[in-house]
Amino acid sequence: MPIEITIDSEKQLTTHTVIGEISYEEIMTAVKQLWEGQKTKHVLWDSRNGTFARVSYNELASIADFVKLQSEQQQLGGKTALIAPLDIDYAMSRTYGTFAELKQFLHEVKVFRSYEEAIEWFETEKE
Repeated sequence: MPIEITIDSEKQLTTHTVIGEISYEEIMTAVKQLWEGQKTKHVLWDSRNGTFARVSYNELASIADFVKLQSEQQQLGGKTALIAPLDIDYAMSRTYGTFAELKQFLHEVKVFRSYEEAIEWFETEKE
C-alpha cells in the first residue's frame, strides 16, 4: 500500500507516509482506518516521498466531508499537519485546509513544506 501508517502513542501522533502517486480510494481507505482504529490527538500526512496529484478537487471535498462527519461524531479535536514539499501537493493541501476552515473542523489543519516545521507545530500548545 502506498500509504504507510505508524502510531506513536506516547506523542499521540498517527503518521501517514505517502509513497508514490496515491489515489482518492487509497486516501479514503487510510482515513477510514484512522477513524476505526486507535485514535491519536494528532495526525500527520507526509508526502515527501509521494504525491496527491491524482486526487481531484471534488475528491478532496469528499474527503473533507467524511472527516468532518467523523470528527463531530467522535468529538475529536487536535491537530492535523500536511507536509507537502512539491508545489502541486502544497496547493492541494492548502485547498484541503480551506475546506477544513469553511466546514469548521473540530481540529486544526495546517500545511508545511518540511517535516521539522510540522513536528514543531505539534509540540506547541494552542494559545
